[in-house]
Formats: sequence, structure tokens, C-alpha cells
Amino acid sequence: MKKLLAIVLAVAMVMALSVSVFAEDVVYTMETTEGQGMESLALADGAVFSTGDNGDSYARIATNWVNGGSIYSQLISLVQTEGAVLRLTYTGTITVVGFQTENGGYELTNVTDITEVDGKNVAIIPCADIVANAPVAIANDNVGWGNFMVDYTEGGALYGFEIVTGYEAPAAEEPAAEEPAAEEPAAEEPAAEEPAAEEPAAPAETPAPATGLALAVVPAVIALAAVAVSKKH
Repeated sequence: MKKLLAIVLAVAMVMALSVSVFAEDVVYTMETTEGQGMESLALADGAVFSTGDNGDSYARIATNWVNGGSIYSQLISLVQTEGAVLRLTYTGTITVVGFQTENGGYELTNVTDITEVDGKNVAIIPCADIVANAPVAIANDNVGWGNFMVDYTEGGALYGFEIVTGYEAPAAEEPAAEEPAAEEPAAEEPAAEEPAAEEPAAPAETPAPATGLALAVVPAVIALAAVAVSKKH
């Protein structure tokens, strides 16, 4: 009994560990923006993208001198979390994200993994890519001013900004197997017509013997015979 109980407990522990290893964990959620030109906008309401007075097409979500740069500093640290991804929920179009610093320039990462969920776009960007593409900003040493930003289209808005560990991409749905087309029955060949039975040819008519002439001659012969007999007597 004790051995059985030990086995059950061991299996339960393995299952619990498996669940914890693969469970998604949101390690950071942005509630309001802290960027130049986009200060204190609530994401729950949709933070409408704006470039402010910068004259370009980038919306600055966090800046290192706005409100003391608290969100910017968190992002520098959190994007270095092993295995983490940045998940953005938004409307409009985003093609790049990343850092811009006074001394490092533009250090951007392309956004390619985008799906549509409930009428909004959801982009997944591996944080390892952001880190690899922004060595100056990540070092955060004498960078001058700095921004974390996205490019955008007019009218777009940001509804979610999360850093997530344990993220697993949803399995792609396999296309339904196509049913084989029903085979059309082979066209039946028309039955060969049997040749019509030939009617037997009518037998050739045998000409009737000329009895009429013979019968007509007999009385004459008899009459001549009678005359001859009478002359003798």
C-alpha cells in the first residue's frame, strides 16, 4: 500500500512540475504610457498612437526622462528575461519596435508574427531579438535621452503591452482533409443492336402447267374421232 501511495505522489509531482514549466506567466503589464508625446495614456481605453512634436512615424511608449523614466528602466531590465516575448495588442499597423537613444541611434526589430484576435492585431516579438538588435540601449551606459517606441499608422491605438514567459504559439489548425471526389459511373455503352432477323425469301413460284390449252383441245379431238367413226359406218 505504501509503495502504491509513493508512486501516486511521484506521478502527481511530475504532472505539477510539467504544468508549471509550460504555464504562461505575464511578468509585466503596462497600464499607462510614459513616452514623449504619449504621456499617461491608459491602454485599457486604447492609447492612440502619436508622434507628438517629433515629426516622424514613431510612437514613443516610454522615455527615460518622462516621469523619471521608471517604465523605460523596467523595460531595459525585463526584455533581458530569458525566454520572454513582448506581446502587443493594437489596432492599425506596427512593423518595427525597439529603442532610440541619443548616442545609439535607432536600434529596431521587425515585427513579423502577427495574428488577429477579436478585431485587434496581436504581435509577438521575442525579447532576445530586441536585446540583440539594441546593444547600446541595453547597456544603458551614457546613452543620453532614450525612448522605447513603435512605428504606427494614423488612427491606430495600443491596447496591450505585456512581457510574457512560457509563451507557446497556438498550434496551427490543420486544413480539413479533402474528401475524394465521387467517381462518376462510367457511361454505359449502348447495347449493340442485333441485326433484324431476315424474313425468308418467298419461294419462287413454279409456273403452273399449261392445262387450259390441253383441256380446250380434248373436245376437238373427241369430235374429230366421232366424225371418223361415223364415216366408216
